[in-house]
Amino acid sequence: MPNHAVDVHLGSGQASLHLATEISDDHDLKSSLTGVFPPGYPQRADVTFDVEWSNSLDTQHIRNEAMNFEGDFLKTDCTIEWSSSNPATGFAFTSESANPNRTLYAVIGHERNGVFFR
Repeated sequence: MPNHAVDVHLGSGQASLHLATEISDDHDLKSSLTGVFPPGYPQRADVTFDVEWSNSLDTQHIRNEAMNFEGDFLKTDCTIEWSSSNPATGFAFTSESANPNRTLYAVIGHERNGVFFR
């Protein structure tokens, strides 16, 4: 993922992901998992993702020395919109509009683990 696609401001409880990229349309999950594709697949497809985290609702610091893990996390509101299209087949899908009332649970944070854990 390119660095410019992500913007994070943990101090204010805000982050965003804006990405438009090309992916492989493998036709179905079975084809993706087995590498056995129907005739004409895989094909090029385009996807976009727009995710916004905002409004810090709660914060938590977690430290687990046994697992070499530590982090500061913020529970937030979040909205997501995404779309996909396959120019070869004409298939296109667009999610519903971003709606913060649909958020079940969202967290952003900064973690340290493995060799970065101290």
